[in-house]
Amino acid sequence: MLTKEQFDLLKAKKAEELTDEEKASITEYEKQLASSASKDEHTVPISRLNEEIAKRKELEARVAAIDKANKEAEEKRLVEANNFKALYEQAKADAESLRPKASVAEESEKVLKSVLESQINELPESMRGLVPEGLTTNQQLSWLSKNKSLLMKDKPFDIAAGKQGGGSPETVTLTPEQLEMANLFKLKPEEYAKNMDKKQ
Repeated sequence: MLTKEQFDLLKAKKAEELTDEEKASITEYEKQLASSASKDEHTVPISRLNEEIAKRKELEARVAAIDKANKEAEEKRLVEANNFKALYEQAKADAESLRPKASVAEESEKVLKSVLESQINELPESMRGLVPEGLTTNQQLSWLSKNKSLLMKDKPFDIAAGKQGGGSPETVTLTPEQLEMANLFKLKPEEYAKNMDKKQ
């Protein structure tokens, strides 16, 4: 078997100077070189193999992480879907429980509006426009309770001139028919009321 140096020396000679034995040695050496090169092509160095293994492990880890993230996202979606269902059921139940209260509230609002209307009608006509309109019924009633005395016309103070005794005079309320009768007999409402009391 030739060494590399011997092979190089023989290759440097001209072909006609080579003996048959030297030609055979050169051919044999070239075959061995070709054979070892072929083996090298099919052999993977251990460092390269380790690199490939590391890459594969990293890839598998990434795939596992993606799978885990997808699984967690799906679980979260299902939980949220169940939560939305529970919230929907709760809202539905709340709405059902509020229906009777809503009808009671509507009735109360009607009553409050009629009270408000009667309170406003008690005011002098020139003062009714002062009641604020942009408020709720409750707010208007509250406003009226605070301000009604200011909007009402003051009745003149009765000093009871010509009457006997002290104390505040009694106010007499007569129906329109009774007032008409009192006028017919030229009586004051108080006198008419006293005469009515005597008859009873």
